Amino acid sequence: MNTMIHMHQLPSLKYLLLLIMTQTLFASPSMSAPDIEISKTKSLTMSHSLSWVMQNAKEHTMTWDAELDEINWGTPADEMPTIKNWDFRLTDKDWFGLVEQHGAAPEEEAVFDLWVPGDVQVVKGVIAISSHGSGKPLYEDEALRAIARELDLALFRFVGNPVQRGFWPRSLLSDLFAEFGQEADHPELINAPLFLYGHSNGTGFSSLFTAGASDRVWAWMSMRPGFTYQVYQPEAAKVPGLVIFGEDDDFLARPTVKENLSVVPLMRRQHDAVWNMVVEPETGHAPTDKTWPLVYSFLKHSFKARVPENADPRKGPVSLIPLDTAACYRGQNWDSANGGYQTLEIAPVDSFTGDTSSASWLLNADYAKDWQAFQRDGALN
Repeated sequence: MNTMIHMHQLPSLKYLLLLIMTQTLFASPSMSAPDIEISKTKSLTMSHSLSWVMQNAKEHTMTWDAELDEINWGTPADEMPTIKNWDFRLTDKDWFGLVEQHGAAPEEEAVFDLWVPGDVQVVKGVIAISSHGSGKPLYEDEALRAIARELDLALFRFVGNPVQRGFWPRSLLSDLFAEFGQEADHPELINAPLFLYGHSNGTGFSSLFTAGASDRVWAWMSMRPGFTYQVYQPEAAKVPGLVIFGEDDDFLARPTVKENLSVVPLMRRQHDAVWNMVVEPETGHAPTDKTWPLVYSFLKHSFKARVPENADPRKGPVSLIPLDTAACYRGQNWDSANGGYQTLEIAPVDSFTGDTSSASWLLNADYAKDWQAFQRDGALN
């Protein structure tokens, strides 16, 4: 039986267009690509760990050339190590030689996580986070993930004794990026520039990795370093760095506040480091909700200052923009004698009234205003 469809039975063109537009409108949210999340647990030898390297690589440690005076300024508690040099000039080749010489240490588990915004076509950079301390909640923070979406960044974190306080060889991170990148369909991870975050002894990761791979890192930071000597890294001097202390942190007081607060100005004076330091008043060893806006300001301003707009890690390693160490802003460092909230001078280097050689080096006027507001108010609007 033949069925004849008359023209008056067909939907009108206007109706069809309305139907298509409505379906498109309501379907669009679900059309957004889902975020990529990958987690893996691996067994790694403890020979990767900073503690193993410190035991077996003393010949690769540079002589401490700082001006800190432990005798006059205080004595560490009995259980605190007195080593004042974390400047390990240890190459990956050196590390493999040490493992061959001493034998591999036992294995322990480490956990690695990758998160990539679903709509990112090309990852322009990776925020690599040691989950020691505050790294875990930072990785999961929605404000950070919003920045990652804005700037086309991936987040990567790790935890476990073989890696969380610092590790060798540095090629381990590239190997992980290659593996995770293939699985996430983002092979460019292996060439993407890095922002490094370490809290407490996680500074052993952020500072030491930067020192050994300064051409790969656009900026790094230490949140409440466990031992401020971890920060003394001359090879990292030309990479923007942010060190945040807590005024009431017990680690800041060991061996003394004065000694610990002298390390960043010393790096500024001796090595022209493009670093800035902050003391968050009335806080201890853990960052607070008020801390993160300054961290994110530093992250965004350093990314825009260092990573070229046309950077494409699919084509190979990205050449980061070098900084003019004689330019930009300076900030008066926090005075431990006064304590608390302080209104500190900020100004372009040519009009700064303080000691420009040891003052905090600030990326630009906008970041300088955030830095000043944080020291004055303990928060950013």
